[in-house]
Amino acid sequence: MTVFVGLMLAGRVLVTARRAVCATTLGSAWVWAALAFSLWTVSWASDLGLQVASKSGADHLWYGSAVLALCPAIAVLGSRRPGARVWTWFIQVPLLLVLSWPVLSLWLQGSELRGLQLETPQLVAYLLVLVMGAGNYCGTRFTLPVLCFAAACACLAVSSSVACPAWLADRESSRMWSTGLLVAAMLLASRARGGGTQVVNRLDQLWFDFFDTFGVVWGRRIQDRVNYIAEKERWPARLELQGFVWDETSEEPSLQAMVREVGTTTDPGRPVTEARIEHTFRWLLRRFVDPSWIDERLGTAPTTAAVGSLPADS
Repeated sequence: MTVFVGLMLAGRVLVTARRAVCATTLGSAWVWAALAFSLWTVSWASDLGLQVASKSGADHLWYGSAVLALCPAIAVLGSRRPGARVWTWFIQVPLLLVLSWPVLSLWLQGSELRGLQLETPQLVAYLLVLVMGAGNYCGTRFTLPVLCFAAACACLAVSSSVACPAWLADRESSRMWSTGLLVAAMLLASRARGGGTQVVNRLDQLWFDFFDTFGVVWGRRIQDRVNYIAEKERWPARLELQGFVWDETSEEPSLQAMVREVGTTTDPGRPVTEARIEHTFRWLLRRFVDPSWIDERLGTAPTTAAVGSLPADS
């Protein structure tokens, strides 16, 4: 009953999370998450809840849940426009087929449904993909939830393998613990999302929200691009993981040139740099989020004029 209530709460968290990604390229990741959670719930109900699934059928359902659970995190790694549209068909689906091959091969061998025993290479492949997907959020405010999620998936996969240690040999207990960890991960994620990093500087707020939403891989890519432009144009600021670090001693010669270019008489200084940073962010993040997502965090309307020009993003 406790697990059932937890699954209901986790389902509600998943539904409310849809709004958080509606203005981003993470829509496909949410769809994968909904499919994975649905199959996981069906597996729990069939095996542990109603106990209507056979032992072999339960093995296949649980492993399918474990494989499908990897897809949301992998979808995030391909969430940049325009590649996000084809990532599903050229990366997600082939990966899903490869990792599902242990089950598919059993289906192709005959009509009799047999239990699942993952070979060690298959288990290693699964765990490598799990580390690649979950590791993207280690270091963000979702670190604890993603560790719980990774533990849930790893527990399912290891308990289905020939290399399963004795303390995970009881598959029923392992699946119950895995489900509990999954519920904990989703509830912790909801709490972390609702209590995000709050800072005074609106540009830092934008950076933290993007970094936490898209993870370390895309966060570091954006950080490198911003700092490349900052160095090229000699801004008195650099983007670090903790936000923008300002050099108050900089003479800002490039800012003087920008001020002359836009025809304003305002003295160059931090406000001009912040305007330039905002425009840079809007240019770089256009492949991940809609303008409304940025406006919500900056508390401003979209800029109508660019300050200078930007190099094409690569």
